Amino acid sequence: LPSCKSQYEQLLNGNDVDAKYKAAFEFFNKGKYRKAAEVFESMSVLNSGTPQEDTVQFYWALSNYRDKDYYTAETNFKTFLDKFPRSPFSDDAEFLRLDCLYRATYRYELDQTPSYKCITAINEYLINHPDTEYRPVCEKMLHDLNDRIERKAYESAYLYYKMEDYL
Repeated sequence: LPSCKSQYEQLLNGNDVDAKYKAAFEFFNKGKYRKAAEVFESMSVLNSGTPQEDTVQFYWALSNYRDKDYYTAETNFKTFLDKFPRSPFSDDAEFLRLDCLYRATYRYELDQTPSYKCITAINEYLINHPDTEYRPVCEKMLHDLNDRIERKAYESAYLYYKMEDYL
């Protein structure tokens, strides 16, 4: 019984690229993003150097994004953009990477290092793509991140005031 593998496990461990490609998109279209991400990941090495490589890499990242695994998705989008800067998917990948960075930021009470990283990335994106369709969303993200940083500074100053620590 333990040696029996499900069809999914056989597909995942197999080397049939066409079957994996078809199954990955079936999982993706059905909303089974975790399974799709696993299949796309298993295909990433098998598709190296083929015309489908950028599609597989992009949908691997997109599957992780839709599965709400923003840390992995951000890493995958960054790898995708480094490898395929002129891909037809690159504009969407750049914005989705920013969205992953934004979603990885913390509440104002916590460390704001991810917020600073995200602000820098958004500003670079807006400089490189001044006419992007995502400009309003990026500006909203920037406004929210700047509000968090300002609120943290205010709350810290107010805490010192309440403690009467006037150094």
